[in-house]
Amino acid sequence: MNVEAIHNDIYREMQNAYFTKDPYVIYVEQTGEDFDTEYTQSLLDSGKASEYRIALQYTSPTTTVKDFGLDAFPNRLSTFSTNYVNNPNRTTNLRLASNKINGTVVMPGETFSFNQVVGQRTRAAGYKDAAMFSDGMVTNGLGGGICQISTTLYNAALYANLDIVERRNHQFVPSYIGAGRDATVVYGSQDFK
Repeated sequence: MNVEAIHNDIYREMQNAYFTKDPYVIYVEQTGEDFDTEYTQSLLDSGKASEYRIALQYTSPTTTVKDFGLDAFPNRLSTFSTNYVNNPNRTTNLRLASNKINGTVVMPGETFSFNQVVGQRTRAAGYKDAAMFSDGMVTNGLGGGICQISTTLYNAALYANLDIVERRNHQFVPSYIGAGRDATVVYGSQDFK
């Protein structure tokens, strides 16, 4: 067994994210991967076992694309906003979902998934019961109101001319947007991408 050849296949140097302006290019961070070749070779040379497990060592980058500020993304592609009535529980849900999305960077070729980025709406995550559409009527439910965030994001993506991969509208017209301009989300079944 050639330990050096295996090491060459596995080894990856850690790289912090960075960008250049002329030409404008973003270089995504990369986690480093390595293992101790001398230790591994000594295990093999000992011949004490027929199988060995070697721990990989990971080195995390200190700068990621999410750390970039406006210097890296100076061109605003679009904006969109919706108005809401202040309800403490609904406002909590809106803030939680917005905070999960803020700072998300979607690189060329990647697909943004609202449900993946925001995650499951649970009490442990801080979500509250608030008004939502469910089974053809308005009811209180955990995470109620966050469809306003997916709707606002959907409209910003439309104005930015981004490809919409997956989107469904509500059965009813929500109060914060016109007909056909909403994007409903239900964790595990309906996503906005």
